[in-house]
Amino acid sequence: RYLKTHFPKEVKTSIHLETEPGEQGQVDFAYVGMLKDMKGDLRKAYAFIMVLSYSRYRYVRFVFNQDIETWIESHKRAFEFFGGVPRTILLDNLKAGVTRPDFYDPVKNKTYGEMERHYGFIADPTKVRTPEHKGKVERSVTIMRQQVLAGRDFKDIEEANARALEWCQKEISERVTRTTGETPGARYEREKEYLNPLPLEEYECT
Repeated sequence: RYLKTHFPKEVKTSIHLETEPGEQGQVDFAYVGMLKDMKGDLRKAYAFIMVLSYSRYRYVRFVFNQDIETWIESHKRAFEFFGGVPRTILLDNLKAGVTRPDFYDPVKNKTYGEMERHYGFIADPTKVRTPEHKGKVERSVTIMRQQVLAGRDFKDIEEANARALEWCQKEISERVTRTTGETPGARYEREKEYLNPLPLEEYECT
């Protein structure tokens, strides 16, 4: 009681870090509940989300797996959606991306490492159990759940993905962000020319 009275814990504060255009994308998988597959069966579903850190422009895709094939395919779709590749990708230490977490020398999944070289980005795993280090994509998970999924019943995952794509392109991209005072869409128009170009050949997951 003495320590709590005389040495209160410091109040946690958030510092918004500005990122240069094209410099960073943040990525995450998030459990979103149950969605119907193409046969009409309910299955556990996840959202793959990638956010460009400078513009806050987002890509969202619903999937049924978090395996390496889904991870790679979702990255490919995100890069095509953005029309380019950020120089770094900030990610959690999930197994599809990192096989052995380590603060100084993490071991990346071999297939993901091959994709990293093919597309020319640098995968940058966060410190274990520090989701605040990729706050832009973490915040996007909450917003996406509220604005895309809440109160809606989709026929199947394809319909859910069509809704997510429309939301990314035409809705959330046109809403002013408090931290920037601009819309993600407007900032993306400036950012896209700084993204690295897509490779001439598509990466094949082996």
